[in-house]
Amino acid sequence: MNRYLFFDVPIWVMGLVVLGLMLGCSEIGFRAGYKARDRFDEPMRSRTTILESALLGVLGLLMAFTISMAVTRFEARRQLVIDEANAIGTTWLRSKVIPSPGDAEFAALLRQYVDARVAYASRTKLDELPEIRARDALLQRELWSRAVAFSVKDRSVNASLLLQSLNQSIDLEATRWAFFWGHVPRSVLYLNALIAMMAAALLGYGFGLIGKRHVISIVLLAASISGVLSVIVDLDRPWQGFIKVSQEPILDLQQQMKNSP
Repeated sequence: MNRYLFFDVPIWVMGLVVLGLMLGCSEIGFRAGYKARDRFDEPMRSRTTILESALLGVLGLLMAFTISMAVTRFEARRQLVIDEANAIGTTWLRSKVIPSPGDAEFAALLRQYVDARVAYASRTKLDELPEIRARDALLQRELWSRAVAFSVKDRSVNASLLLQSLNQSIDLEATRWAFFWGHVPRSVLYLNALIAMMAAALLGYGFGLIGKRHVISIVLLAASISGVLSVIVDLDRPWQGFIKVSQEPILDLQQQMKNSP
């Protein structure tokens, strides 16, 4: 079984599925309410309206909590891009203390590493990521071995600072990978969808008790809720969708390194 099966489902497909399920639940609720309308008096219908409002309120709170979780993770990934670009840029500047021709070789490896990090961020297929990470690991080992070799020969503060910034760059790569998979729990997303379907069913049930459909209200509610859930998933998936973490800091660094002699 493909371990990325759930995460490879397009966001728009998930939004349409939630929309269809909500409309279906609303229709089921309407038919159930229509059959039971003769057994309910006006006070009971009023209580059904109160329940609808309460359930929609619970759904609103849950969706606000969920989108807050997604935004927090999105902001963390954005900050990590900045931190990694700064760490690599510092390593690049400090590598100039390595005697020639070692400095040029180290800089060339660092350029390859930045290219690999840019490629990592541009991937839209999850099964390509292990290969990218394997290349990153090879470059990290090569850079680290050269930095260690330099520090053995030159036991100065400059060598220590180079090792420090390179170590930070490697750590941030691992941290970005961890945050890449730090998503809103699926159980929370499922709960949002479940309560949304319950709310749609109860709303349809209320219309059934009245004996009249209000299609526009149902469609607008379902479209709004499925749209918000789609935005939450979009924020939570850095490799697809319309909401992307800006890679400008590391792209700027890549350009600076290419323009440097």
